[in-house]
Parts: sequence; structure tokens; C-alpha cells
Amino acid sequence: MIKFFGGRSFLLLLLLCLCGCWDQREMKDIRMVHTAGVDLITHNHIRLTVSIPTVKSSVESQGSVVIPKLSGEGHSVQEASMNLQKVVSQHMDLRETRILLVNRKFAEHNLYEGLDFFYREAHYPVNVYIAVTDSSAQDIVQLQVEDRSLISEYLYDLLISSEEQGLIPNSAPYLIMPVMATTGIDNVLPYIRKSSLKDRAMVDGVALFHDAKMTGHLNNVYSKMFVMFMNTKTYGSLTEKIGAKDTYNTFMFRTSGHHIKLNTKGRIQADLYTSITCELIDNPSGVRIKKSDTDEMERQLEQLLTKRAEEMLSQLQQANCDGLGIGQRIKGMNDNLWKKMNWNEQYPHIKMVPHIEVKIENHGLLN
Repeated sequence: MIKFFGGRSFLLLLLLCLCGCWDQREMKDIRMVHTAGVDLITHNHIRLTVSIPTVKSSVESQGSVVIPKLSGEGHSVQEASMNLQKVVSQHMDLRETRILLVNRKFAEHNLYEGLDFFYREAHYPVNVYIAVTDSSAQDIVQLQVEDRSLISEYLYDLLISSEEQGLIPNSAPYLIMPVMATTGIDNVLPYIRKSSLKDRAMVDGVALFHDAKMTGHLNNVYSKMFVMFMNTKTYGSLTEKIGAKDTYNTFMFRTSGHHIKLNTKGRIQADLYTSITCELIDNPSGVRIKKSDTDEMERQLEQLLTKRAEEMLSQLQQANCDGLGIGQRIKGMNDNLWKKMNWNEQYPHIKMVPHIEVKIENHGLLN
């Protein structure tokens, strides 16, 4: 009995001697970064810009949110962050970061250098949206959007809306770094530019990458075609001049039946298939639409979209961006052949043929 109580007493004394978590930080001692932007200004001259929403206390014990947007510069993102920390009163924390922007100049230099600092942060979330900006990332972070209190909310909703419209792919941000290190597939990221409207941004298609460098750009027309051939069901809208009396008709569409057929004998050929089901939602011509009219619309749409898809695939190859993962499919089908190939040199010269089937339905209400 004495040994039992003696042992318990020893354990209690030992517990009193144990220290707490060494890296503990209380919420009152940190500032949450919601949006971050990285700019390569000149060679080895980098700027980091952040927005840090902060509750400012008042005499009446009611707080108001202020959103300071601060910048720091250095030879690396790490040094820029350390210099920025000198003017922030508390520790900057990345766990609430929703948007990370990298300017085009940095993306063309090396995207990995722009992301390495963030991925090494212990609390950096894996679901951050990463996008490339046409000009300065700082300019986008500093936008004063009237209908949103936080720039992170505005940009997040802008990207989600573009995904839902089929303008950009629904990608997994945490796969960006692994894809950089994998031959046979490349990253495709949202591309953002300032709008002509005051304090507004817009999604302008996607940035194309080969390994860690941006090598090209697809505008909204061709990025929509790219999304149509991805191995996921997508939705969106099309407005094309294929109506009666040379009018523009608008369709809501959904894609299905995605698959790729590979022929590796001789020159590699990839046949890409997708089916598009459209719903006609307007009829500006006022002419009654008959079955023969919808058949003609289907034919014209197939012809127009196929030509557009051919141009999209050509732009992918010019950028040496295997955004559709053709190389990984070849590797899965014939690993021995894959080991003999230099995919980085062969990909721009393979033959890619798009096949699009269009079906128009649900137009009866217009008549």
C-alpha cells in the first residue's frame, strides 16, 4: 500500500515539473494573414504583400475591423517576410490564409521559389487558392472592393464562381508542388488581372506551366475548352453566333463521357473525347425552332468547338504544358515505353485530335 501511494505521489510531483507546449502562441499574440501576394520586382528583389484583418477596440467596448495591407522586400520570400515582420506589432500567422497570388514575372522565373516559404510554414493550410496575376500581385491585394470587407473573400468568391462557370479547372491546391516534380503532367493555375472597373479584378483564363515555370496562357475562350476535356463533369454557358438571322444564341451546357484513346505505335496520337449536352435558353431571332434547326445548331456547334479545341491543344503544346496528363496515361498503359521516352522533348510533337459530340435539348419552352 505504501509503495502504491508513494508511486502515485512521485507521478504527481513529476507532472508538476513538466512544461507545457514550447511553441504555444495565444490568439491575442498573433495576426492572421488572409491574403498574400508575392512579386518578383527584379532579379533577386522580391516583395511580399499581405492583408491582415484586425479588430480595433474602441472606448465604447465595440470593435471595428480594420484591414492593414503591408509590404516587405528582400532577396527571397523568407527575407521579405522577416522584414515585413519588423513593422507588424505581433507574429504573422498563415493558418487563415485563403488566397496566395504570384505575379507573372515570378511564375515565369520559378513558381517553386515563390511557394517554398509558404509550404515550409507549419500552419500553412493546404487548401489555399493559388493564382497568377498579370501584373503586380500587390495591386490585387490592395484593391478596395466596396461590397466585400475582406479582399480574401472577394477573390475566393471570384475563383469559385469561375470554377462553377467552367472557366477554370476545379483543382486541388495541395497537389501543385507534387505535380511540379512529376514528369507527364503539368500545372494549370487561374490567371487574374485588374479589371477596367475601379477596384475590381477578373479571371482571365489560366496560366500554363512546364515543370516550375509559366510557359503560356489560355484566355477565357480556350480555358473553357480546356476544362471541357478534363476528366470531371463540368458546367457552364456558351454564347455563339449560330442562330437564325445571324443571331447569337446562349446555351447552358454540361460535359460527360470524357476519355482519351492512345495510340503509341509510331508517332504517338491521343484522341480526346467529350460529350456536351446543351440547353438553349434564349432565341433572339423570334423564329420558331424546329427539330431540323436544332440538328443544324448541333452540327455548327460541333464544328466550331472542334476547331477551337484544336487551337487550344496547339497552345498547350507550344507551351510544352501537359495539363491533361497525357504522359501519365502513357506511363500507366506502357511503362516500358515510357522509360525509353524523353517526354519533355516528345510531347510538343505528338498528335492530339479532339472529338466533340453535341446534343441540344430542352428548348421547347422557347416556342
